[in-house]
Amino acid sequence: MAVPRQLMPLRRINRRILLEMNLPTTFGKTDLVHFIANKLKLTNYLEICTSSTGARYWQIEGTRFNRARRLMYNCPMDFDDGFPIDYKIVGFDIANAIAELKLSAERVDVCLVDGWHTYDCAIRDLTGAYEMLADGGVLVVHDCSPATERIASSNLVEGEWSGVSYRSYLNFVLARQDLYYCTVDVDYGCGIIFKSRTVEITGLPACEPKVIAEWFGVQKDDQLAFKFFSENRAKLLRLVSAKSFVHGLNRR
Repeated sequence: MAVPRQLMPLRRINRRILLEMNLPTTFGKTDLVHFIANKLKLTNYLEICTSSTGARYWQIEGTRFNRARRLMYNCPMDFDDGFPIDYKIVGFDIANAIAELKLSAERVDVCLVDGWHTYDCAIRDLTGAYEMLADGGVLVVHDCSPATERIASSNLVEGEWSGVSYRSYLNFVLARQDLYYCTVDVDYGCGIIFKSRTVEITGLPACEPKVIAEWFGVQKDDQLAFKFFSENRAKLLRLVSAKSFVHGLNRR
């Protein structure tokens, strides 16, 4: 159930207090968006989602940003959750919307990517979001650390479904040299990608070249990929706790 927006700051403070005390908390993807935007002075927000993913736009505090926009695809034309949808796309083709955003004078500098969880959609969303992101901008990517092989199915399953977003995320970050990344161990795993490295994160684990090479050797096979991922999750994701991320994120 959506919480009235006037109560959201109090809820957010409560989550941060629980986080600092190492107690169970619902600190998640929108909390990370707000924290990163505040820490790095980011002012233009975009969310890429579908009508059945994302689902937390009501938590975004628009007053924090000069501009907050939402791109929703795989979205029935009559869909309405009570909040603005700047780009409503019935099908899966978001090319025109991404092209328009790239040309906008108001460059996106913080973007939540939580789209359809098939490999093709997830890698396309990541690539498009990164290309339109301003230098020094940040992507927050949902569903990067699925707990079970069922949740990580390449085909839609009923109930919880992270799909193979984790595979597209790893393939994207491990193949590039122009970004800096980590994954916060909350909310099914929230990948954080910094474009044109502008930060350091204290105590961030490394991922050895040998592990990266082995990942690319198995990543196309659903079962082998998830088995290897499970055995090397912390290294591949450069996994950190929410508390460590909040305290360890520093400008360079």
